[in-house]
Amino acid sequence: MRIAIVDDESIFRRQIDETITSLYGKGEVSCFHYSDGKAIIDSFKTGFALDAVFLDIEMKGMDGMETARVIRTYSKDIPIIFMTSHTEMAMDGYEVSAFRFLGKPVDREKLRETLKDLENKIKVEEKIVLKVDGEEVIHPVSSLVYIEAANNSTRFVFTGETCEIRMKFAEAMKLVDEVSKDFFKCHRSYYIDLARVSKLGTSEVFMDNGDTLPVSRSVAAEVKQRLFEFIRRTGR
Repeated sequence: MRIAIVDDESIFRRQIDETITSLYGKGEVSCFHYSDGKAIIDSFKTGFALDAVFLDIEMKGMDGMETARVIRTYSKDIPIIFMTSHTEMAMDGYEVSAFRFLGKPVDREKLRETLKDLENKIKVEEKIVLKVDGEEVIHPVSSLVYIEAANNSTRFVFTGETCEIRMKFAEAMKLVDEVSKDFFKCHRSYYIDLARVSKLGTSEVFMDNGDTLPVSRSVAAEVKQRLFEFIRRTGR
């Protein structure tokens, strides 16, 4: 996830960055620092892709509310999380569809809850488009349990539905990776959603749709570690 931190105090930007990284996990999130509203607006002008914006309300020059109004001209959907020591300003956030308000100094547990809700919002909106019988079918990635290599095809196993597509397994994994970072290759033929694991055995993994899949001995320890990191990050 790519997060912008906009605050005119460098110490505060660094503190938020360190806290987000410690809660989310290194490699799972990238934080980009902006010292004022103009800087992040310039970033939007270049088309730089972001998943969320943590925005201080009280800044010199262009304040947070004014910055948010301009951001909304570039993106109507990007989650904006306001940070302020004046929580009475929360009502003004409705004007720009604020995702959350966090009081300053930011409470670690409140930030954890915000990140979890933010991840869920982004995941809900993520989709996979598959071409089935000449038609494009859209599936939420949250409904994908795993994909399986099947000769020259790949089986996409969703909740209550399975689609087999003539597609190389490597291409299918790349397609999934474009919309989610929570999948892991537990076996040469299986790419699983860590969020859908109900139990981990010594040589198999139990998915929440009832399927039991093999785990290669060479990656057994890594599967356990990745699952632990996922649970720690998401609280699941």
